Amino acid sequence: MLHIIEREGDRVVAQLPEDVDLYTTPSVVTAVDALIDSGCRHLVLDATHTLHMDSTGVSALVGWYQRLDGAGGSLGVTGLHDGLLRMFTILGLDTVMSLKPGPATTA
Repeated sequence: MLHIIEREGDRVVAQLPEDVDLYTTPSVVTAVDALIDSGCRHLVLDATHTLHMDSTGVSALVGWYQRLDGAGGSLGVTGLHDGLLRMFTILGLDTVMSLKPGPATTA
């Protein structure tokens, strides 16, 4: 389940679950879509505790990026371990969203 760490104005920092896969992605998509629908335009997803993300999770990220970018917003993912950071870079996601290792900053 998605856990909201901070919400200030149209900026939200939320923590992703340990696994973002075929089984968990639907509930995460529901939660993030609700955030965007309620006015979130700048979303930072903290993946500090995320050990695994499959193609359903990656597809969700791309969809959120498209929604937020279309609304003049942004999507970032932080707290990425080396494996996820490498996968996102290979997929070219580093060219459209902010990807950072280490924990999310709340400032």
